[in-house]
Amino acid sequence: MSNFIPEHFAIEELIPPIPLLPKPMQQVYASNPQKLFRCFDQLALVTLDLLRKRYGSCMVNNWKAFSEADALDLSKAHIFRFAGYRPWECEEGATLSEHRLFRAFDCKFTHVTPTEIWADMQAKTNAPEFEHIQRIEAFDGMSWFHFDRGQHERYGEAVWVVGVKGNRAGLGEYIR
Repeated sequence: MSNFIPEHFAIEELIPPIPLLPKPMQQVYASNPQKLFRCFDQLALVTLDLLRKRYGSCMVNNWKAFSEADALDLSKAHIFRFAGYRPWECEEGATLSEHRLFRAFDCKFTHVTPTEIWADMQAKTNAPEFEHIQRIEAFDGMSWFHFDRGQHERYGEAVWVVGVKGNRAGLGEYIR
């Protein structure tokens, strides 16, 4: 696959504010921001675009819509900065989060809930939108749809449902 550039997402929606990026990525951004798409798992980007086409309006990061001071103020919880790529120094999420490896996205859809997407995944497991998803997160009250391309013991055979403290929002351990 050649370098895939999503039709529905700008690079700023997938990365944190530029001052929070590692210096080499800041330099690439300064010269050609589009090149940063090369960092991401290409099938994760394809999946992101397919989900957007199927479910409509979707937000990953929204920091670009705010002033730089607000975007960098980590106390402002309504500003999303780390729902795509998370630098290693970021304190949000797990140490080996797939977000740090450019293989995960937290999608906030306008017209559909994570529960509705989970139901679609169970009913239409072979839909192209779900083909490359390896793991999802699920717990009651979740307001975003997390998917990633991380590996697990059933890689390529099923989607692993990762819950919080055993809460999988009624989903089994796998979606096959």
